[in-house]
Amino acid sequence: MRTETVDVVIVGARCAGTAAAVPLARAGHRVVVLDKARFPSDTMSTHVLVPNGVQELAFMGALVGILALGPSRSRYLTLQDGDVELRERFRRFNGIDYAICVPRDQQDAVLVDAARAAGAEVREQTKVEQVIWQDDRAVGVRCRDRDGEYELRAALVVGADGRRSRIAAEVGAWTPYRASRNGRGFVFRYLDDPLGSDAPDALQIFRAEGDQVLVLPSCPAGRTLVVNMTDAEVVPEYRRDVEGQWIRMLDRNPALKERIGGATEVGALRSTTDLAAYYRRSSGPGWALAGDAGHFKDPVTGNGMRDALKFGRLLGEAAAAHLHDPLELDAALLAWEAARDADTLSTYHWGNRETRPAPTSPLVREVLRTFVGDDSPQLSDTFNRARPVESVISPARLTRGLVRALRAPGADRKAIWRELRTELPMEIGIRRHRLVDGFRSRRPVTTERAGWTLGDPVRPRPASSPTGSVEAPEAQPGSSGPQPVS
Repeated sequence: MRTETVDVVIVGARCAGTAAAVPLARAGHRVVVLDKARFPSDTMSTHVLVPNGVQELAFMGALVGILALGPSRSRYLTLQDGDVELRERFRRFNGIDYAICVPRDQQDAVLVDAARAAGAEVREQTKVEQVIWQDDRAVGVRCRDRDGEYELRAALVVGADGRRSRIAAEVGAWTPYRASRNGRGFVFRYLDDPLGSDAPDALQIFRAEGDQVLVLPSCPAGRTLVVNMTDAEVVPEYRRDVEGQWIRMLDRNPALKERIGGATEVGALRSTTDLAAYYRRSSGPGWALAGDAGHFKDPVTGNGMRDALKFGRLLGEAAAAHLHDPLELDAALLAWEAARDADTLSTYHWGNRETRPAPTSPLVREVLRTFVGDDSPQLSDTFNRARPVESVISPARLTRGLVRALRAPGADRKAIWRELRTELPMEIGIRRHRLVDGFRSRRPVTTERAGWTLGDPVRPRPASSPTGSVEAPEAQPGSSGPQPVS
């Protein structure tokens, strides 16, 4: 069998994989990125990057190519929920004060070009079949392209191959050590914006009767993405009666209907209910998992691509400095994983709380109302990751919202106090987990919900190698297996 020796093999050439490849290649390492797709290639996604994520495109040299596609630049976030309406300007990051929403087939092709421009080799239409092991260390992959099967030997194997990660299964990390079921489904479609050039310079959120609908100006200018994060039980109804369910969604929210009801050139609808949130063990001897392969949270947070780009880049930077010293490399990968978890825990729990597809309660609406009247970055900082969510929605703000809810005419005070008894343990648990519980904690947090599933992994093919076993190793004690969640 043909064998090549390189420095790093990255499996997956989308956000996390290309972002990891760039700093490694810039450091002079030979990097090969493998993907079974041929680009341009589409994938399920919220598509949106707020300024904190857009800056990552600049870091990897992709922003010029992305802006050449002509996306709308949205400098504001708006939210409409009943009689609550707020509008905030996004915080600036490295001179970037706008969000963009680019279809993934176009965006990811630009990312692949950026990785190649940095010096990485991207091989499309190549399927990875196994991780190769030697002395319990990942030392490469066996893969197949149109010309047949071959091996790539490397100091580091990175799995950036998404939720259904073959690499996660191969390294014994398929089953998350903590996870949570999502009560929401995800449906989206593109359409021509009925407001045309008069469309708001904003990412818009419309909430009503359990629906959370995002209206996201896209590209080319005048095209808009509409995402409905609705009760997961409604998704099969969308699949049976697309237009009927779409009309019912608009009828549930008059403000949304006024905004997009006159849209033309409405595209096909795509949907999924495969949205369980999780953390997988994401580093080990000679391997790492980046992007959705290692961690996923509810897309309602709009942070998936940002985290894939940022922590793909940081993974590449960490590995580049220690690539040929196995002990130092493994320590750097572990430190990278711990930093990723510390940065993402707040939004992980925020997403878990938002998975409840119920109408906005009086208490939550009054908390939202505390943001009204100030267009400086406040609530938008949660999407922009300028501050942890619990710092934005602080105890003082929660208290103000509680007082307003209790004082409102006709308030059902017993229902409000019952809700507080549910929400308060979540607030305490989130802070405890982030500040006290520690790295790879398995201690249950009340935002998490049992009943999650990720399906079965793609099983490795039994085989042998002259230099060592290619079977996936046993997971480390305590690293996998279903995690009880409350």
